[in-house]
Amino acid sequence: MFQNQSIKFFILLVIAMVSWGFAWPSAKSIVGTEPPIVIVFWRFLATALSLVPVLIIKKESIALPDKKGLLQVAIGAVLYTIYNQFFLLGLSQGLAGAGGVLVTTMNPIFTYILVHTFQRKLPSGKEFIGLFIGLTGGFLLLKIWEGDWTLLFQSGNVYFLLCAFSWAILSMNSHSTGQRMSPMVYSFYVFSIGTILDLFLAFPYDLGGVMDNNWNFWIQLLYLSVISTTFGTTVYFYASSRLGSRTASSFIFLVPVTALLGSWIFLGEEPKLSTLLGGVFAISSVIILNRTQGKKEEVLEEELEVPN
Repeated sequence: MFQNQSIKFFILLVIAMVSWGFAWPSAKSIVGTEPPIVIVFWRFLATALSLVPVLIIKKESIALPDKKGLLQVAIGAVLYTIYNQFFLLGLSQGLAGAGGVLVTTMNPIFTYILVHTFQRKLPSGKEFIGLFIGLTGGFLLLKIWEGDWTLLFQSGNVYFLLCAFSWAILSMNSHSTGQRMSPMVYSFYVFSIGTILDLFLAFPYDLGGVMDNNWNFWIQLLYLSVISTTFGTTVYFYASSRLGSRTASSFIFLVPVTALLGSWIFLGEEPKLSTLLGGVFAISSVIILNRTQGKKEEVLEEELEVPN
């Protein structure tokens, strides 16, 4: 019976990871149809609304613990808005597959560096090796050897790096807030506050203009909000509570692979050798860093959160 339950959760986790990975080609297919902030507004609104039935079913209390909790979710809303801006700007210039690999693999490495910097801790020997491998993977993904720094902008890689960095800060914020409220309540407030914030930011643009878009735009927008974010996140946290965060987090490495595969299938983006090698190096780095952390019993779960 236990084995059957475990298999069910494993299958659910794979589905969740696929939904996160496919968010990259999905967003790429509609980027450019509207200003980024307009797409962000509608995505946030749809996500906040879709989280309501989840909170009702799970009987979650949406009461904030205190003023600090309100401040943390407000910061989360700002950071997630910034991330989505970079996310769409990067996709407007770069490849969805390459971006999906770069962001989802460099984010944990950035998070690791930031956490250790704030804690004023020097990495151990194994951690230095892990970081070196991770930076090597990053150089391969960015194709530094070409020496033309303008390509970093033309390829959208600068925005993808800013995506990973902003998500690393968001991960630290959500991890800290997670000690005070459930992840689903945190997400609900982040997207709700973010919707209000983005409404003012998108006001100079024609918010109602999205109604002129075809059915593909709305299908992709609903996928990004309801399927990838609400469904994928709910399934991930549900499975994590049954299998444990360590086991669940190991499935996250399916995300960059799925992003690359989905972009190949749906967008015709053939993966380059530098992207494949860089992804392997970066994933290896994250595995080394997290295994080292596990041995120290200083598990930084926020390192394993993956943007989508």
